[in-house]
Amino acid sequence: MGLALSGLASGFDWKSIVDQLIEVSRAPQNRMRTEKSQLSAKNTALNDIKGLVSSFKSSLTSLNSAEGFQKKSAAFASSTTTWSATADTDAPSGTYEFNFVSKATASKLTGAGGIATQLTAGTTLSTLPVGRTITAGTFTVDGAQVTIATSDTLDDVMAEITAQTGGSITASYNAVTDQIDLIKGAGGSISLGASNDTSNFLQAMRLSSGTSPVESSATLSSPRLSGSIDSANLSGWAGTGVDDSVTINGTEITYDSATDSLQSLLNKINSSTAGVTATYDFSAGKFLLTNKSTGNVGITVTDGMGAGGLAAAMGLLVPMDDNDRGKDAEFKINGGGTITSRSNTLDESAHGITGLSVTANSLGTETVTVSGDAASTKAALNTFIEKYNAVQNAIDKYTKVTVDGTKVTSAVLSGSRELASISRELRRMLYSTGKDQSGAELTGTVKRLSDLGVNFAGIENTISITNSALLDTRLASNTDDLVDYFTTDTEGLVDRLDAMMDRLVNDSSTTPGTFKVQADSISSQNKSLDKQIAEFERRLDSQRSLLESSFIAMERAQSSFQQQSSYLAKTFSGNSK
Repeated sequence: MGLALSGLASGFDWKSIVDQLIEVSRAPQNRMRTEKSQLSAKNTALNDIKGLVSSFKSSLTSLNSAEGFQKKSAAFASSTTTWSATADTDAPSGTYEFNFVSKATASKLTGAGGIATQLTAGTTLSTLPVGRTITAGTFTVDGAQVTIATSDTLDDVMAEITAQTGGSITASYNAVTDQIDLIKGAGGSISLGASNDTSNFLQAMRLSSGTSPVESSATLSSPRLSGSIDSANLSGWAGTGVDDSVTINGTEITYDSATDSLQSLLNKINSSTAGVTATYDFSAGKFLLTNKSTGNVGITVTDGMGAGGLAAAMGLLVPMDDNDRGKDAEFKINGGGTITSRSNTLDESAHGITGLSVTANSLGTETVTVSGDAASTKAALNTFIEKYNAVQNAIDKYTKVTVDGTKVTSAVLSGSRELASISRELRRMLYSTGKDQSGAELTGTVKRLSDLGVNFAGIENTISITNSALLDTRLASNTDDLVDYFTTDTEGLVDRLDAMMDRLVNDSSTTPGTFKVQADSISSQNKSLDKQIAEFERRLDSQRSLLESSFIAMERAQSSFQQQSSYLAKTFSGNSK
């Protein structure tokens, strides 16, 4: 093992010589590594250009819609208006003064009152049908604190109020008026409630401070919205387990009186296509149906059971009061006659102006101007220019050859005929005249990109807006010509560019694009180089092994010679003595 150390016996550093010989032999392998590095740099550059081409291709989408070029905007003269407006592409340009005279309101059907079974003074508070759950605790009457439990009856509470006030106030339930009466014997005001009350009894009984006599602000009997319809405390309902329906505005809403509650029925109505919102007004003791849409539109209710059905028991089989009918909005345009609208959104169906919709949120006059909306088209065109220039600049960056005196520097893709062809083809498409679907040249004001005030900068491949005034004119007055130039099927600039770039960036294995073909070629070359580099490394390893074996053999021979010489020297030296 020691002999393997370079020069141990010979004093000659043969390992350095081996390293140098191997390094000289490695020159072809180094050239292969350099070639692989160059191929990787080319692949990186091609991927960069491919990404920019794909980005340019994506930017074409915003220029491929006729609606985009013909888009209209509706702007108000007042910057503080609460109104809003929209204009479709076919809305006529112009200025319109809207004078909103009156708002549209929704029709409502107010049900009949007195639909609940009256209270019984002997009923416990926990089951008292007053539309609220009464809580136990204390409440205050003229400074006296009254304590109640939910197991108390209404009569118990009335007696307790009288007792706690020392008889100065007499409390009773009036079955005729369906209200609580509080009478102060000495007359004067009665103070009800305190900030430290813990029971909601006074609120549930609709009682507030006032001058004696004080009575409930509304009738107390109420249907029970929870629980089954059969136990809902409706005085006109005598059914049990009825499976039937109520029809509102032609929409049938089914129910099962044993399992559905009045609240679940209201929920079904509200989520149906009847177009109304159903609620119960506790203050008035009536059910209400209110149209979801505004305008003088009626509400009709029928019941499968007729006069003895649920709709009748809820008080809904009543004619609509004229005062409850909705009103149409009234407005004028440019000082003309009065126009009506079912809605406060004044659209084409009301005023007849195609594509214009104005939502009036307040009475008064507002002026709206409809005009072409060039901002979005300009933005799309600027993006188009930016993405196009990015592609051309990248091609120039990776293919240019620079000369500085006698020094010539070539970019990584210099001499690429494919990239040069791409650059020329893009430039040619922007220079060429557009065609219609028959293949004939366009006859409008926009035949090529330069007709929009967009042109090339001298001999450069990049483009820019060189005539902003011309562009503004075309966007304002020649939108149809822009549509023909950009969006005509197959022959429009967008379709032509899109087809070209699809041929470049397509990653399909059956119809690969130019960039994929080149990337696959580079990948194949790199794989081949990897194999050659690995094979060359194996040959170098073999060569090194052979050289090292030879030098080791030399070391061994040298060592053997030295040992023999030493032996002979010792032997002859001993004989001479």
